Amino acid sequence: MRVLITGSEGFAGSHLVEHCLAEGDEVWGTCAPGARATNLSHLLDQITVRVGDLSTHNFIHGVLNETRFDVIYHLAAVSFVPDSERGPARAYEINVLAGIHTLEAVRTEHKHAKVVLASSAEVYGHVRPEEMPIKETQPIAPVNIYASGKAALELAAHPFVTSYGMNVTIARPFNHTGPRQRTDFVCSTFAQQVAKIEAGGEKVIHVGDLSPKRDFSDVRDIVRGYRLLAMHGETGVAYNLASGHSVSVKEVLDTLVQMSRVKVEVKTDPKRVRQTQVMDVRGSYDRIHQRCGWKPEVPLEKTLRDLLNWHRDSIVRRA
Repeated sequence: MRVLITGSEGFAGSHLVEHCLAEGDEVWGTCAPGARATNLSHLLDQITVRVGDLSTHNFIHGVLNETRFDVIYHLAAVSFVPDSERGPARAYEINVLAGIHTLEAVRTEHKHAKVVLASSAEVYGHVRPEEMPIKETQPIAPVNIYASGKAALELAAHPFVTSYGMNVTIARPFNHTGPRQRTDFVCSTFAQQVAKIEAGGEKVIHVGDLSPKRDFSDVRDIVRGYRLLAMHGETGVAYNLASGHSVSVKEVLDTLVQMSRVKVEVKTDPKRVRQTQVMDVRGSYDRIHQRCGWKPEVPLEKTLRDLLNWHRDSIVRRA
């Protein structure tokens, strides 16, 4: 298959590039102007990359005019919740308008291509304990700018299916982590701090609220799910990608501390505490398992160890 991955330079995007290449796909990717392509540096000789702003009309139309794609994976987004809250207008431009431009370009240039839209489990908002694990039938009720942008794109996508007959499937990944994740995210910031301590830095890990529980998956499991949805996902349907259970942020921290080669101290930093917080999240992956045979395969301990080793290697490379 010839595939296009928007946001290919990102965390999940670069892992999807790797996975698609391993499966024999011809891979094209888009990158935002000025974005660092470090995640793709070892892959650039195997893919075709186009640089441009997806929130403008002409860029994605130009890419789709170059060749015919079988699948378009739309992953490009402002993915860090605080970034969206600091700049709501720009977040909506990228998370909503860019997605609409991509759908419109596919409608006019490649109407029969499969589109996999990466949404987020954040669209569910606050869910009562008795309603977990969260299923796709749960009403969406976003509580932050990032989540509302993802929900808006989902709603915008449905008329492209019902009115224009496009083949669009929606993925709702829950929290995922692994090598290459930005240190804005909790697992990665803990792992980086441990690696820095091992390298001779301050022997303190600075943390926020450790009580929230999240459904963590390995990014490599998530992108494997994206490709299975491209091949087997039902048009117009949303699918959760989840581990099926939740663990506290404290459990993640404790696991990484146990992996540390030196003793560390943990201190709470009020600046790291989110004002808007969902306290517990756990998703059901029954729908994608029944449709595509997907289930999580990578244990969280391996994910965290790989993430820590990636940070260790990054420190060595920068030395």
